[in-house]
Amino acid sequence: MKFMRLCSLFFALLISTPASFASELTVTDMAGREVTLTMPAKRIVLAEARQLVSLSLIDRDVARRIAGAAGTRLFDPELREAYKTAFPEFAAAAQLDDETSSLSAEKTIAVEPDLVILSGDIGSNPRTDALLNTLTAAGIPAVFIDFRADPYENTIPSVELLGKVLGKEKEAQAFLDFYRQHRDAVVQRVAKISDRPTVLLHMQASAQDKCCMSPSRANLGRFVSEAGGINIGEAVVPGAFAQLSPEYVLAQNPDVYIGTGGRHLASTDGMVAGPDVSQEEAEASLTKVTSLPVIRDIKAVREGSAHGLWHNFHNNPLNVVALEVMAKWFHPDAFSDVDPKATLAEINTRFLPVPLKGALWIDQRKE
Repeated sequence: MKFMRLCSLFFALLISTPASFASELTVTDMAGREVTLTMPAKRIVLAEARQLVSLSLIDRDVARRIAGAAGTRLFDPELREAYKTAFPEFAAAAQLDDETSSLSAEKTIAVEPDLVILSGDIGSNPRTDALLNTLTAAGIPAVFIDFRADPYENTIPSVELLGKVLGKEKEAQAFLDFYRQHRDAVVQRVAKISDRPTVLLHMQASAQDKCCMSPSRANLGRFVSEAGGINIGEAVVPGAFAQLSPEYVLAQNPDVYIGTGGRHLASTDGMVAGPDVSQEEAEASLTKVTSLPVIRDIKAVREGSAHGLWHNFHNNPLNVVALEVMAKWFHPDAFSDVDPKATLAEINTRFLPVPLKGALWIDQRKE
């Protein structure tokens, strides 16, 4: 009888063991919300599939935990397919877009996630509030990260937050040590430079854009300043982004032009730069963009100081590479020893499970 009681106790402990590893974690997300979740999170939903790159920087196998994702069209196609090839679990993840390519609450609930990661706009709005209310009612925790609205201030705390909710705080700290080292090196050197060029940062540059969509100090606009340039949009753009008038652009006559883009702009004669884009394709697209009305008439283009940049640098922690690239464009002599290609190569080797390759930035062809 005693033996039977011992056996029963042993099996009871065995059955309960998995639960003993589960624990509750309470965090404050980038929207200032206090969120409690059960750790470890094993079934994760991404509101934007492209944030897989951000998560992968601190967990090389996180793609195996993705139960579903929305916003797939925003994820560079070649890079998305590379992740699907490397991680069959991600290839099998549910598509959770609603009719507007946003995250569907109903589809999300159906895949039974234990964590939803929201990104993009972090402010309150009716659509997001309705989504959060539905998820909360279903007992599904959701956290906001921010690499888009104010990436200069929020990249570090967003990575720290991801480290906590993914159970990878040590790995997050390793990446942030690298990030801070490279960012601080640029910012500290720029602080000693007084002569700063004016810069037109043309977001989503294409023939369909009636010159020119530009950020204020938000998004990559702050990075222009920290890299030692003067963002001409900062003084006049209300909110995060706005269209600059052709008259304003011509009057400012910027010293440097940067057009952002990606594969999605190829069909509109736009700026094409990014993962698996060839040097030749990127150069050809920049030539088309710099031939557009208004843009072709500014000093930057006339004097060979026009450049192209992968648009999705604006929405993940790889923005530190863009910072180095801009610093070299604005102050080539002061940053002659800085090598963004080497920085990216180290990120590929140390952090990313799927390396980023291709023309992520490009310079105007010299005549």
